[in-house]
Amino acid sequence: MHLAFPAEAVIFLLLGLFFTGAALFGRRQQRARQQRGRRAEATIVALTPARQLFTPRVRFTTAAGQVVETDPESAAVAGQYAVGQTVQVVYEPENPENVDLATAQAGGYGFGLVVGLLFAGVGVLQMLGVLPVFEQYAH
Repeated sequence: MHLAFPAEAVIFLLLGLFFTGAALFGRRQQRARQQRGRRAEATIVALTPARQLFTPRVRFTTAAGQVVETDPESAAVAGQYAVGQTVQVVYEPENPENVDLATAQAGGYGFGLVVGLLFAGVGVLQMLGVLPVFEQYAH
C-alpha cells in the first residue's frame, strides 16, 4: 500500500503542529515562571514600540543583590505603563534575565494555538481529500 499526500497538505499539517507546539510551550513556560519564580519590585526604564504594543524595559534587584535590566516576555498596550513607574516582576532565580511582569496574563498564546489548529485542520482535510485548496494549480 502506497500513501501519497499533496505537498501542501503535509506543509500545512507540519506548520500547524509547529504553531500549536510553540503556543503550548510558551504558555507552559509562562505559567511555570509565574508559579516558581521570585517576585521583585522593578522600575520601568524605557518603553520600546513593537507593532501596536510596547515592550517595557525594567530594572530590578534580585534577592541575591544582582541588578538586572531586561525586557520582560510580555508586552503592554500604549498608556498602560510609564517610564519611572514601579511594577512587580517575576523572574527565574537561576536566570534573572528571564522575567515577566507579575500582572502578565496568558495572552497571545491563544492566537498561536488557534492558528496552529487551523493550519493542522486544513492539512488533515487536504490529506483526506475533503479540502483541495490548491487544486487549481495541480497539473
